[in-house]
Amino acid sequence: MAEEVDRLSALPLDIKTSVLRLLPIEDAVRTSSLSHSWRHVWTHLSSLCFLLSFPDDPDLHLWWVELFAYIISSLRGPLIDFYLCYYAHENEPVDLFCFLNLIFLKGGLQKLSIDNNGCLALIQLPYFGSLRVLYLCHLHLLLPDDFEGFEHLEDLSLYGVCISQKDIQLLVDSSKNLRMFQGHVDSDDANTLSLIFNSPLLSDIQYYFTDSVKQVRVINAPNLEKAHVSACIGATSAKEECALIAALTSKFMADIAAVSDFELDFETIKCFSRDVVPCGLGVQFLQLRSLHLEGIVSTLDERLFATFCCLLKNMPILESLDIKCLDDPNVLEGLVGLVEPDAFKVNKCIKKADGISCLEQSLRRLTVSVTNSINVVAMGMIRFILLNANVIELVEIIYRRGNEVEPSTVEELNLVEKASPDVNLVFSSTSDWF
Repeated sequence: MAEEVDRLSALPLDIKTSVLRLLPIEDAVRTSSLSHSWRHVWTHLSSLCFLLSFPDDPDLHLWWVELFAYIISSLRGPLIDFYLCYYAHENEPVDLFCFLNLIFLKGGLQKLSIDNNGCLALIQLPYFGSLRVLYLCHLHLLLPDDFEGFEHLEDLSLYGVCISQKDIQLLVDSSKNLRMFQGHVDSDDANTLSLIFNSPLLSDIQYYFTDSVKQVRVINAPNLEKAHVSACIGATSAKEECALIAALTSKFMADIAAVSDFELDFETIKCFSRDVVPCGLGVQFLQLRSLHLEGIVSTLDERLFATFCCLLKNMPILESLDIKCLDDPNVLEGLVGLVEPDAFKVNKCIKKADGISCLEQSLRRLTVSVTNSINVVAMGMIRFILLNANVIELVEIIYRRGNEVEPSTVEELNLVEKASPDVNLVFSSTSDWF
């Protein structure tokens, strides 16, 4: 009888490492006990992903730190991609610089991601000469005194990162190949931050405005195609705070007015709608073809709806409109009595007499995604588009599986007198979260 062949152990090294990359790092290390041929395979990994919760027990904490250091120091080649998502207790901070220094000694790092879910941790970055992607979340970032920039950095994401005015501007200015920036930063002292982008290769920018920002400007980005603007602001925020966010975002949007793809949240739109004038937006997006709106629409009132119309007026060649309604059903129940009057005004909107260029000539597609059943406000927005979009070809309503659209809703929308004879109204479901 022929000897049985161990096909798994006979696999080439590159296939084995590809398999191990799909496993949590602790499972990948355990494969060293499978057989002699697997003993050191994990040490050839060039990509590591750690999902850790550092315990508050000093002995266990030290064990985790030592294991972490052992795994990194055991790698035989350069570490190309490193991701750390961790939670650390306040009384047991994690020495990130120690880990980063170990990675630095390996050389060749191209992608670094650190997601901190615990207490705000201090991090100082070594100079990773090959770094192309940097993602940091909930950290206090310091740059070395002799920092000269990451010359190959293309993708920079900073979420809830505390940093000095000098360091954030230095980081952006020195990244000559920067193509994407996303996130928001806070000052590491009591002062507000100003951030200026002079990035000729920048093609995608996503910024989340807070009241700790003095200004964010884009003075040179000829290749900018996509932009996202959000405001970290609550429904009960003061009028002064809304006015500040409106002023900040207006200047920012004026700088990015040449984009072809733009994303905006309803919280930011509400800042404009609270002005005395229904629409405080003085920016025209003359090249915009795709607009994405998202957020809670349950508090959409008549004045905010006027601002929504103002947006469409300032986007004359818009072709695609995507609206994500992220309403919490529990919140909706408590707001029914409060928002019903304005919501019904929105729901009863009729064909506009003054006309909107993109609705008359260019808008071809509307997609409305709802996390729950379609509420009266979302219905109003859909009806408005159906009544006014002359050349639209597709209106797709996507709902999460388990929150099926009621037959009465389907019937009501089918009975709307549609402006376009070629429009196709489609309902579809998904199991994904929007």
